Amino acid sequence: MWDEVAFAASAALAQIVTNLDNLAVLLVLLVTMGPMRPLTGYALSQGIMLGAAMMLAFGTDQAAPEWTGYLGTVPILLGVHGLWHQWRRSETTAQPRLSTRAGILGVTALFLALSLDSFAVMAPLLADSAPGYRLWALAGASSAVAVLCAGAVLVSDATAFSGPWAVRLERLGPVVMILIGAYVLINSGTDLV
Repeated sequence: MWDEVAFAASAALAQIVTNLDNLAVLLVLLVTMGPMRPLTGYALSQGIMLGAAMMLAFGTDQAAPEWTGYLGTVPILLGVHGLWHQWRRSETTAQPRLSTRAGILGVTALFLALSLDSFAVMAPLLADSAPGYRLWALAGASSAVAVLCAGAVLVSDATAFSGPWAVRLERLGPVVMILIGAYVLINSGTDLV
């Protein structure tokens, strides 16, 4: 039981760390648009992203389970790329802009675009897990989405996450991606290939 809870907690942590950019945008949209559209769009985008990651996990079970572990190279490469940009300091700090009149579909599309890093982490994590663990990981990631929504509403002053704390937290994203990718590579059928 504790293994499943720990796995759910690790999926929740991965979801939170890869959603810090989404959280910053969510806070800004809450201030400019009110709660309905940003919260609905964010929740929909994360549901779509987690559903797609789960579908990929089920697909790899059917297609080529012995190659599943190699999906871990995706978050590793993206994490190394992110660290490279942090080292070079070439990343822009500008967030995508969205009209305050955008509908729920526009907000959902914005959050989906910002969720590719989450998909790159969750898809290999789910694909490399036993079916029973997948549900725990999905529950952990879904709980993290709920916590991020509630936290964003409570802190809906966008300036609370600006400055040095946002930069420090955002730097953790590539490191978490590398660690998740390494876990998938180490704890999979790739050990036998």
